Amino acid sequence: MEKNNFLTPLVEVRNCTMEFPGVKALSNVSLSLLPGECHALVGENGAGKSTLSKCITGEYQMTSGEIFVGGNQIKQSSYSIRESQALGIAIVHQEFQLMQEMTGVENIFVGHYLTQGGLIHWKELAAKAQEIMEFLQCDINLSIPVKRLRTAEKQIVQLAKAILSDSKVLILDELTAVLQEKEIENIFRIIGIIKKRGIGVIYISHRLDEIMSCCDTYTVLCDGRYVNSGNVKDISMPQLIKMIIGRDLNQVFPPVNEKTGDMVLEVRNLTAPKAFRNINLEVRQGEVIGLAGLVGAGKTELVHAIFGNHKITSGEVLIRGKPVKIKSPREAIKLGIGLVPDERRLLGLNMLFDIKDNTILPSMSKFKKFFAFQDHKEEAKAAYEYNEKFGLAYYSLWQNVKKLSGGNQQKIVITKWILRNCALFLLDEPTRGIDIGAKFDVYKLINELTKQGKAVVLVSPEMEELIGLCNRIYVMFEGAVIDVVDGERKKSDVIIHSLLGVSNNG
Repeated sequence: MEKNNFLTPLVEVRNCTMEFPGVKALSNVSLSLLPGECHALVGENGAGKSTLSKCITGEYQMTSGEIFVGGNQIKQSSYSIRESQALGIAIVHQEFQLMQEMTGVENIFVGHYLTQGGLIHWKELAAKAQEIMEFLQCDINLSIPVKRLRTAEKQIVQLAKAILSDSKVLILDELTAVLQEKEIENIFRIIGIIKKRGIGVIYISHRLDEIMSCCDTYTVLCDGRYVNSGNVKDISMPQLIKMIIGRDLNQVFPPVNEKTGDMVLEVRNLTAPKAFRNINLEVRQGEVIGLAGLVGAGKTELVHAIFGNHKITSGEVLIRGKPVKIKSPREAIKLGIGLVPDERRLLGLNMLFDIKDNTILPSMSKFKKFFAFQDHKEEAKAAYEYNEKFGLAYYSLWQNVKKLSGGNQQKIVITKWILRNCALFLLDEPTRGIDIGAKFDVYKLINELTKQGKAVVLVSPEMEELIGLCNRIYVMFEGAVIDVVDGERKKSDVIIHSLLGVSNNG
């Protein structure tokens, strides 16, 4: 939408500077959000997007600068989350802010319970929650603890909670990072509705195709500094990428390796109840095969089954032509299989360990001396060599991985399996929640693996990634492979038809 100079901004930040001990996170950053506008806030990890959001919500008090809400200047010394909420500012985080043991209804209304005589009107709350779900066009069981909901369903509960508070400003911080195509389209629909109601949206995402599709205006940050802002319709994707990373990306995806070798993995009629059934696929040395499908299609369960972390009831797995029974991740690792899970902080890394220990963890047996002791000097040498080779940005091997950006954390998760010299890499959404520059580094890593003759199974919700990186794409629908896309059929419209269960022989 065009900026209307006669409208009073819902939120306006002027010359925001935010300093922490030894670090200037933001330097003279400005941003303005008008009623009914979806404003993209973009930049690489560490650019300052989350810090600016926390200044707007009152979680941080700016070192200097001004914030205006509805044209009224906010007194920074006393500004807090409680005050921002009272002013109609709500935020939905990528990380869940939910009480896992409480039901969906309880989570949505926590702090806003309807009571009479000390009793909570649960029926009335449940009916109101159902109204919100109908507005969102989502069918979620809100009567069970949220820990039993799928990831995408939990994110919808968070969004419902924010909408309930009658917000004037909604900050969506990587909301779609855990969602699939169908859910993302629903979010776009919801954004369109709330814009018509005059609500302003600050949209933070690393998925630039989403920015181009649903946002009206944008602000780009780099290293805590303001780079540019304007109307989305006035810029192209390459121009936006150049603003974000400071250079052109002439080719986002490296050429797909066509020099394939011997068979590494064969899956025959693999079945796991309530997850997937009769799955057949294969991947050779130097090959990347993709798994596409909506939430609940069984993709993650399938890669975990191959890794020995999900029970199967029938079918078989062959490694290098030999049938194997993989009953645990330990057995999978011994067979040369490495898994990069979709939840890197929860499943891919030990967040209490440093870079060195996370890197060498699957390969500790390589560094034994005198049969019982670890050769820490050799461990450090190997960790240094591999992390340098793959461009990790860090200052010390003994730096805690918590301090790294999402992209650098993901590099360690992949690098540890390269150090282990795995033959088969199972990559479950390896670029989730990382910026375009870090994504490009992961793409190069995958391409390097194929050049070394490694086999790769890639799960991704992003169509461009699957088409750009894979030799062949297996499309799953409700637990079954319903299409195999390669060659001239490797196009987004063909894949989308199959994702939705529509026959398409394009």
